[in-house]
Amino acid sequence: MIEMKEITLERLDRLVEECLAEAERDIAARSLSVTRQLGEEIPASSMDRRLVKEAVASLIGEAIRSSETAGRLRITVKSSRDAVMFSVKASGAGMTDAQREGLFTGGSPPGSLARTRGILTAHGGMAWANSRPGRGTTYYISFPLRGGKEAPGPRRYT
Repeated sequence: MIEMKEITLERLDRLVEECLAEAERDIAARSLSVTRQLGEEIPASSMDRRLVKEAVASLIGEAIRSSETAGRLRITVKSSRDAVMFSVKASGAGMTDAQREGLFTGGSPPGSLARTRGILTAHGGMAWANSRPGRGTTYYISFPLRGGKEAPGPRRYT
């Protein structure tokens, strides 16, 4: 079980930029190009900054590892009236439905996708991925803005 300790108002787009800066060495080592699609005005949302940053870094790290060398990462942060969403699309081999369904399961050590899902669940949100063989993988998180009950899931943002 994930325990949130210090809840503050934070902007998800700023956390994403911090995580990208920290991953710059890994991005350069794989010769990846990064494009950003950031919403105009991403509102601040209540979160445990440390945990959400860990979740974002985990998804970025997974996208880097699953990308083909000299591939692309597309970073998206957007908001709706009641939720905020981050995604990272990695060019690469993609995966089957069975592989994708197993991504967020298992133990939850720091940095794992299972822990990422736990962090988002603790925030009333969701973590998921879409993938097709030969078309890459997109990793997502979404969670409610300021005290919402639940964040819209995959269908809201596809």
